[in-house]
Amino acid sequence: MPAEHVNHLKRDIHWPTVLYYIHLHALGLYGLILLFTEAKWMTLFFTAFVILWGALGITVGAHRHWAHTAFQASGLVRLILMIGHTFAGVGSIYDWVLAHRTHHLYYGTERDPYNHKKGFWYSHLISNMLSNHPDKEKLDRDIDMTDVDSDGYVITQRWFYWLLFPIVGLLLPINAPAEYWGESIRNAVFILGFFRLAVLCNFSWLVNSSMLIWGLKPGDKYPPEDNTIFLLSKSYWPNYHYMLPWDYKCGEFGTYDRGCSTFFIKIWENLGLVDSLKTASSDAIREALYKAASKKCDIAESLESVRKIAEEEAAKAKLRYRH
Repeated sequence: MPAEHVNHLKRDIHWPTVLYYIHLHALGLYGLILLFTEAKWMTLFFTAFVILWGALGITVGAHRHWAHTAFQASGLVRLILMIGHTFAGVGSIYDWVLAHRTHHLYYGTERDPYNHKKGFWYSHLISNMLSNHPDKEKLDRDIDMTDVDSDGYVITQRWFYWLLFPIVGLLLPINAPAEYWGESIRNAVFILGFFRLAVLCNFSWLVNSSMLIWGLKPGDKYPPEDNTIFLLSKSYWPNYHYMLPWDYKCGEFGTYDRGCSTFFIKIWENLGLVDSLKTASSDAIREALYKAASKKCDIAESLESVRKIAEEEAAKAKLRYRH
């Protein structure tokens, strides 16, 4: 790529954002200290609950449901996930989905907002403190967002985000400890405010950078899910996600068919609140890879047939459930 074109694509540091995240994490660290030294036990449990809710709003909601349409959800589940995403304080669902779909479409290029080729700290931290891509308007037009545009919960949150976030995302979580079990205002602000937002902010960033932590590099000889170092288990599942992003079983952090997010999806399926769950069978993938090898087709093109099979199976399962 010519040097002048690279310079044209350069994203500058957005200093107000840098200052915001410095203060958020510094004050969040103080909130963590208060959580384990002064806060009431009820505040500890409530903080864990709100963080879990916010995390599900990111992983199950923004990522698997809205960004990758891995399943269909009832209005109640979408409302729960929308509120959880609002708790996270990472912007609207619409903008999150748009950025993540751009990340997948232009993966590993200068147009990728979280380019993994530039390393973990760029993907996780620096990329979130830069100005928008110079060609952002053009890139946005390349992303099909019609399905998201038709979701009333997403559009409502987008239109009223800067009203919803101060009330739902800040005032309600901070007020509850002080109002209902006598937590101090200082503890509530630093723990349910700064600490909770700092944790969920990093949780959101990890969805886009996690492959650089939990993923194995192509050619690594470690067997999947057997390269455990303390609590870190590396696997090829993050790599799999970038080939078949619509598989609802694929976890954000190196797991498959297990983990908290997948657990909640299965629970909601059993309750009849979500359906049309898309996943890939071993036989379908084997057939697609055989086709790619024997007919010398592009792997991505061959795997498209797997998606069609998964959609057909999801539709059949939905009909069986209804009957």
